[in-house]
Amino acid sequence: MNITVIGSGYVGVVSAACFCEFGFNVCIVDTDKQRLEMIKNGDIVFNELGLNQMLQKHETNECLSFTDDLRTAIGLSDVVVITVSTTKANEPVSDLSNLHQVTQQVALALNKDHYTAVIIKTSVPVGTCTIIADNFGFTRPDLVPGEQYDIVANPGFLREGAAIYDFMTPSRVLIGFNSHSAKAKGVIEMLYSSIIALKIPFIYSNFETVELIRLASIGFIVTKMAFINEIADLCSRTGADISALLRGIALDQKIGNKALEVSPGFGGVSYPKAARVLLKTANSLGIDLKIVSGAIESNCERIAKIKDKIISLICDEPTNISFKQIAILGLSFKPLTDDIRESASIFVINDLLESKAKVNLYDPLFKPQSKTIQKIPENILKNENFLITESIYEAVNQSDIAVIMTHWPEFRASNLKKIQELMNKKKNAKPIILDYRNMFTKSEMAGFEYIFQGH
Repeated sequence: MNITVIGSGYVGVVSAACFCEFGFNVCIVDTDKQRLEMIKNGDIVFNELGLNQMLQKHETNECLSFTDDLRTAIGLSDVVVITVSTTKANEPVSDLSNLHQVTQQVALALNKDHYTAVIIKTSVPVGTCTIIADNFGFTRPDLVPGEQYDIVANPGFLREGAAIYDFMTPSRVLIGFNSHSAKAKGVIEMLYSSIIALKIPFIYSNFETVELIRLASIGFIVTKMAFINEIADLCSRTGADISALLRGIALDQKIGNKALEVSPGFGGVSYPKAARVLLKTANSLGIDLKIVSGAIESNCERIAKIKDKIISLICDEPTNISFKQIAILGLSFKPLTDDIRESASIFVINDLLESKAKVNLYDPLFKPQSKTIQKIPENILKNENFLITESIYEAVNQSDIAVIMTHWPEFRASNLKKIQELMNKKKNAKPIILDYRNMFTKSEMAGFEYIFQGH
């Protein structure tokens, strides 16, 4: 079976590599020739463990190809997978203009003598796939849905840093049809036969249901994340032990332990965006989702308070912050990825720099000569008080406080005694570490004034 994947972004490249692993021939289509060349040369623009090796293997085996010629690629395909981004820089909700443009091009390119399943894998608001199906009918009235083509909604749940695992061993697979089609279901069963063999649940429903399942799932997760961060603050005030509390909650089988971990706030593109799309969808129908709205508001407030927390720990007067140096450990919103979109670290660094503090950053994927630093906002990169360092030791050297924002495993493996010696400290006091990820225990950090969430 021949598959065309439209879009060479995160979802597209991961999907293409995994479909090749399943034994299919895959062609990635994108109008950006330079980006395609970079991927072919093993220079993908995001970090995903094992992805480059998979791509190179399948390109060598001639299972994977690249082109900017959409019409030709679709003419040779049994399945078209659309993965174009609906995220627009500095926009809080989905931008569907590119998606609708691409789906129209796909409709025009379909061969009426050949059945093609068109799969929408892009994350979209509720009702989008119905609009796409209607537009297909307007654009190609000569084609009969269910006979010559079908639109299939198939949203994914890919965690950055674990996307290959999530694609090949998902917790469930969502499939949406506008109307039941034996041909579409047959293609899906062939496409995902390796996953079906693992006895993984498949949920078949209409477009709106599978679109909403994804948004509602993320809405529930971000609510749990915001809730547990607020409970961690309550633990700090009452003297309760957050570690024991988390275990006590997680052991309740009605709750579980997923997303029950403290953090500086949820970030990335998927969770914040999906939560806002869910909220906007409900508001447009006159429904007020107070819990989800509260989770979003709580998350924003939490991130906004981090700068004040840092200043209170190292300054007698807030105006003295200009004489202080802060080490921020971790830039990405979570480990194993270089995605910094809506990362709490970016907001905190910007707030600190605006207060005239000096900020040293260390993140394993954002070293001085790395191409990834281009992702950092220009106003931060050009600030004379901002320094990207080569190591955790360079970051903490002469710093008044170290703030752990991302739970990179490397931080746990660092030489704590060396860090203690390098950091600034008040007279007769220990160096300060503020840990928003609870990576250490009090006993491990006996040489520091160690502040962690919920203790």
